[in-house]
Order: sequence, then structure tokens, then C-alpha cells
Amino acid sequence: MPLIYPVAEDTPDDADTTFEHFVDDWSETWVIEIDTDHEHEDEGDYVRLGPLPARQAWDFAHEIEGMRPTWMVSIMPVFAVDSDAADLIAQIESDED
Repeated sequence: MPLIYPVAEDTPDDADTTFEHFVDDWSETWVIEIDTDHEHEDEGDYVRLGPLPARQAWDFAHEIEGMRPTWMVSIMPVFAVDSDAADLIAQIESDED
């Protein structure tokens, strides 16, 4: 199973998937999510690691995926919160339109 990276809506299919691309476009802090049993949704065998510095998360996720290619490994950016809940909800809902 390939790694799952964050992808912007307007990202082309042949987009650069290098470390530098993701750090520049997303965040310096990431979380790794591992689903060891992704074929059985109701099992809930998830592990979340982090927050980790971007390079450590990138390298660790690739190492895990190389050792356990059947696991689903996702790398997700962590964003600093600089607004209150109402502003955050408004921003999320405006992105859904």
C-alpha cells in the first residue's frame, strides 16, 4: 500500500511528492497515522504518532511503509490554531463550497 500524502484540491496527478514540496506547501509539524487493518473498517486498528518534525515524520513513515507494505500509512500536516472555534468552522465550511 503506498503512503498517503496530503493533497490540495488543485494538485495535478503528476505533482512532486518530495519532502521539500510538502514542507513548503503544508507544515513543519506532521502526524503519522497507521491503519494496520484497513480492509476491515470496523476493526479500528489505528495508531497515530506525533506530532513530529517534518523530516522525522517523512523518514519514519517511509521506513514503516517499506517494512509493512500492507499497512496504510498516512502523513498529515499539523496546523497551528490561530482563530477561535467559530472562525475555524466558517473557514472549513467556506472551503466546502
